[in-house]
Amino acid sequence: MPKGFKIALALGGGGVRGLAHIGVLKVFEEAKIPIDFIVGTSMGAVIGGSYALTRQSQELEHKVLDLLKRDEIAKLEALAGESRPEEKRMIVEGLVSFVKDLLLWNLKGIKRWVANGAEIKLIVKELVDELEFSHLKIPFACVACDLKNGEEIILDKGRLADAIMASSSVAGVFPPIQLHDRLLIDGGTTSEIPIEAALRLGVDFVIAVDVSSRIFYEKFRHGMDILFQADEIRSYELNRLKLKMADFIINPAVENISWASFSKGQQCIREGEIAARKILPNLKATIIKRRALHSLKKLFFIKNSVDRF
Repeated sequence: MPKGFKIALALGGGGVRGLAHIGVLKVFEEAKIPIDFIVGTSMGAVIGGSYALTRQSQELEHKVLDLLKRDEIAKLEALAGESRPEEKRMIVEGLVSFVKDLLLWNLKGIKRWVANGAEIKLIVKELVDELEFSHLKIPFACVACDLKNGEEIILDKGRLADAIMASSSVAGVFPPIQLHDRLLIDGGTTSEIPIEAALRLGVDFVIAVDVSSRIFYEKFRHGMDILFQADEIRSYELNRLKLKMADFIINPAVENISWASFSKGQQCIREGEIAARKILPNLKATIIKRRALHSLKKLFFIKNSVDRF
């Protein structure tokens, strides 16, 4: 990374909601907002890694929207529910179906996952091909979770596609990825927005783009509904606490869009643009102030009085 005041963009996960990141990047390009590092989780990793290769948001938008028209991607939309708890219920129902099949038939030909990951592989391969982190025009890293011990893993070396796939392997939906002697799943398990990872990589200012869902379940017909709601509350509170580590937050209005509603991709991009344009004056002013403060601290050798960790 360059010396001096370093700015990172932390892109959160959220399935198709993550396409709002493209809208944010388009506005940042136009406004010449400097980005020294990009860190992504799940779809934030897909978009962040792809953009870091070219620094061309318009080109990325066209590629992604064309990919979403593929039949393989359209099939994923069947997984979408009106809320995340309903999506989780569909996953559980898929697992129950698997168990029934296991009891009735032999193991041959039985699916182990709701989806085999081919749909995400299609997107990732089209966007980053066989390129490696060394080919990037902007430093980039993505976050995954070690399924064996829950450790948050920062991936910033080797093949981009491998790292992005690991960061995007939603637990229970796609199979985990074996990488570097670790069994990795979606980075959103530990950080829906990889703010802490960005800070650990040594940046000075983190702009977080939050595309998480805020839909809470309202119908409690079964004990499973209560279990899912409790899990949603835990996820929401964890995300809220981690967002406090960000220096600036952008909230595209995509919280009511289900993760697999890929037909709403264009809408998500547009909401990203709207949100970025709305905060642009404040963001520019904040960066100027923080850069000046950073320079003063360097000049007088002042250490940060508050430890973010």
